Amino acid sequence: FGEAGAQIIGSSLKDNKLDVDAAGKIVHAFFGFCDIRNFTDLTEVLQEDVVRLVNNVGEIVHDAVILNSGAPNKNIGDAFLLVWKPKGGDGVKRVAESALRSYLTIILEMQRDEGLKVWASKQGIQERIPGYRVKLGFGLHYGWAVECAIGSHHKIDASYLSPHVNLASRLEAATKQFGVPILISGECHLLLPHSVKLLCRIVDRVTVKGSNTPMCLFTYDAPSLLCCHGHVPDEVDTSLDALSTEDFWEVAKPETSDNFRTTWAKAMVHYLGGTTGQTANWKLARMYFDRCLDMRPNDGPTKAILEVISSMSVGDSMPPPGWPGYRMLTDK
Repeated sequence: FGEAGAQIIGSSLKDNKLDVDAAGKIVHAFFGFCDIRNFTDLTEVLQEDVVRLVNNVGEIVHDAVILNSGAPNKNIGDAFLLVWKPKGGDGVKRVAESALRSYLTIILEMQRDEGLKVWASKQGIQERIPGYRVKLGFGLHYGWAVECAIGSHHKIDASYLSPHVNLASRLEAATKQFGVPILISGECHLLLPHSVKLLCRIVDRVTVKGSNTPMCLFTYDAPSLLCCHGHVPDEVDTSLDALSTEDFWEVAKPETSDNFRTTWAKAMVHYLGGTTGQTANWKLARMYFDRCLDMRPNDGPTKAILEVISSMSVGDSMPPPGWPGYRMLTDK
């Protein structure tokens, strides 16, 4: 069950027997959901060996999460549910930072893992997806959930029930729309230390299925190792013992430049138009987004928002009448 699961199951025991009528417990935590990209293709090519790849990924994910104050909760085929609960002397900002650090550590460790390189280089995989590397998509959200044991005397699972857990899953799914590995909810971003907030960038303001409340979406432009054409040394030790909190963010700084993020911020101001959308100027927004695309031709969020502007604008790049400063996040 892991640490989190063992505690949940332990609290459901009564006279050394499982009490399936025991009530759950409300907890506030950071919920993470990550998923292996192109898993259908991997399964069709690797067949029964795909479980070895999943476990290879699982070891990297679990190690990074546990070393950064979190706990793996569920392995769901190609996906992993992860939980970080503020506890003891760890304040909520410290735990938020640890959760994001977990994600960046996983990304860097997966890039240099020899086992994953072998799996990705299989002929059948490269024929289907030329240049493929094993990657994950990540969603991160903060909220409440019912921590509980679900099932019967025949089968029991330790889990968390909440729309906030589902939202972490939706964020992960939406990473594909924005072309980024990580999406962070506004609620989670708000709890990050100020210095780390500045390293993130807002990519949209949306409503999601089941909610009419607008939510800001942020990403952290995950860095890459030198061997993957990034700036992080291949031999970097990402552990807490080797890198202090401050040093980690210097080593794993975003792959985007300060100039790019400044230009992007100007574009988003004109795209969103304030909290009510009334000051939106999509013509100016498009100009700044085009500059972003000049600096990063393959930038996913830039392409995504330019597509939104193209599909929703009226006349000469004017926002639609009554633009409220957010849109509904559609599934693709």
